Amino acid sequence: MTKHTILIIGDARMAFPVVRSFSKAGHTVHAGVSMYSNYMEWSRYVDASFWHAPLEPGTDEPFEPIRNWLLAHPEIDSIQPVNEASIRFVTRHRNFLESQAKIILPNREIIKTAVDKTNMFDLCTHLNGPIAQYKKITNMKETLAAIEDIGFPFILKPSIVDAYIFDRKALILRDKTDFNKQFPHWPKIHPELLMQRYLEGPRHSVIYSAKEGKLLGAVEVCAARTHENDGTGYTTYGITVKPNPIIKASVEAFVKEMNYSFTGCLQYIVEPMTGEVTFMEINPRVSLARIAECAGLTHSIWGLKIAHNEPVTPLDDPWDLNIGVEYTWTKGELTMLASLLKTRKIGIREFSKRLLRAAWDACRCHHAIFDPFDPLPAIGVYTNKLIAPIREKRRQEKTNHPHLGAPIK
Repeated sequence: MTKHTILIIGDARMAFPVVRSFSKAGHTVHAGVSMYSNYMEWSRYVDASFWHAPLEPGTDEPFEPIRNWLLAHPEIDSIQPVNEASIRFVTRHRNFLESQAKIILPNREIIKTAVDKTNMFDLCTHLNGPIAQYKKITNMKETLAAIEDIGFPFILKPSIVDAYIFDRKALILRDKTDFNKQFPHWPKIHPELLMQRYLEGPRHSVIYSAKEGKLLGAVEVCAARTHENDGTGYTTYGITVKPNPIIKASVEAFVKEMNYSFTGCLQYIVEPMTGEVTFMEINPRVSLARIAECAGLTHSIWGLKIAHNEPVTPLDDPWDLNIGVEYTWTKGELTMLASLLKTRKIGIREFSKRLLRAAWDACRCHHAIFDPFDPLPAIGVYTNKLIAPIREKRRQEKTNHPHLGAPIK
């Protein structure tokens, strides 16, 4: 296999298993990091790293250091964005980045379709896929009319992936009281929202790799817990499960219709009592990478090969991957529990019970960041309040006296 030098853009926790996969396969890994990097620069699998401003605000401030690093390191032949913020960044600067290296990301058309939830809902309907009743709304008058049609409970979502609505990824509104409290007025930042009949049940995420509309491999993950107490938000405990036949058919239809290449994540809700399924969204990126890799989905390496037009060998049965593989994001779980206790949404007894469960999961599951062979990033995360000032001082030194080409570590 050809050896590559890869720049990771996006310093979120989902980058760690991707970095590890590349490094273990013999590739060289560079990474841009910010003050929110989960100490990725401390990872043994990162060969060189440099500072840039955070990607999350959506500004172009990180562009100059990323551009300068690429120009100073012509050996970089691949760029891997790993989260929503990095995809938005790469999309804005795709022309320049593609002039420097291969981008491990679906094409512009797929990205444009995927980030618009309204388009994806309409596409799911076109494909006769599983989807609960929904309506596009653009103002408060349309909202009230849609409530009359859809009824309670319903979920409100921004049309654009990774946008927030009153500081939440989505609002679950079970009755008129919830509606008046959580949605007091139309949020001016949103030209449109999606209202959808709410199904109670766990989120099922299918992480898959595909090439030109054909599945290479896919694994279904049930998110039993998330970092929000209502089930929205990021997965804090997940387990790979036997593919749901309705979800399986829908994933295959989406991949074929979109002529999808590279890695993606399609999400659904499954109502446990009735078995009803509804489509949620698509993320055209690496997602839940740790559990996917542990289940046998080598999507990081497949994506790299596809970007360089190297041969890839799909699984004989794309869905024949390990089930029962468990994953936990302990920090997310602990942060949520502390918040619930502080706001008195749970008592000390419930807090203790859930804390013990989190501790048990931490002992036996695969982790978002922690790796026994690469422990320093997790140590950094859990001691951040103590060492953040030292880290900031070092960052300032690098910023005030840059020596381009010299890695942080």
